[in-house]
Amino acid sequence: MSKGITYILIASLFFALINGLVKFLKGIPAIEIVFFRSMVTLILSGALVLKNKEKIFPKETPLLLARGVAGGIALILYFNSIHMMPLATAVTILYLAPIFTLIFAIFLLKESPDKRQWPFIILCFVGIVLMKNYDERVSLIGVLMATIAAMFAGLAYNIIRMLKGKASTQLVIFYFPLVTIPLCLPWLIPQWKSPSFSELCLLILIGLATQVAQVFMTKAYMLEPASKITHFNYLTSFYAWLTGIIFFNEYLNTLSLIGLSFVFIGIYFSTKFSSR
Repeated sequence: MSKGITYILIASLFFALINGLVKFLKGIPAIEIVFFRSMVTLILSGALVLKNKEKIFPKETPLLLARGVAGGIALILYFNSIHMMPLATAVTILYLAPIFTLIFAIFLLKESPDKRQWPFIILCFVGIVLMKNYDERVSLIGVLMATIAAMFAGLAYNIIRMLKGKASTQLVIFYFPLVTIPLCLPWLIPQWKSPSFSELCLLILIGLATQVAQVFMTKAYMLEPASKITHFNYLTSFYAWLTGIIFFNEYLNTLSLIGLSFVFIGIYFSTKFSSR
């Protein structure tokens, strides 16, 4: 197993932890969770950038800002969708992001998947569709939010690949909160809810887990072609399934379990053909 694949697996675990905590903090506005998460990331990544004496505004600044905007929009919409729908549904829809990643990679990175990958990429998509249970709590607005979030996430992943060899991991991560925090402010003030001590601790934990996840995710996309590792993002749907069962009493039916199997089969064979 390559380093890139190892890193994306670790990142997926931490993103799963973040998803569960966001769902648990349903009493806190999603935009406020995004703000706290971004503040922690800004402090940690900013400290490392200053420690390494990196140039904050290099010639790649436009790309760094674009990555920040894409990631910020994806995050805001995604956290809102988690609060509006069951966790497994929101995460499943978001992880259409690998499909958008591959599509954007064709045009932005000139990285076309091996023709043998396409059937298994489609199989992953079919699996994601099967895993989505019908639920009266799933609104059209929530579905649209999660889908648009997936699109912007796919764009952000490709921009990270475009920054390979041009900007450090920490600088790429630093620009994420640098852009996201100003994006939050117009909606944050009217929705602000003062968190309790326990809620504050969980908000900080989300920020710390985000830092770890972002580091491993960014390194993964800098080391490997998008077509080789992007499918591993689907594992977060599996983690969401377990989290939903254990903590939120959300169960998958037989059709959804078949979809989950399709996803794992698709991941295995699409990665196998990519490595060749």
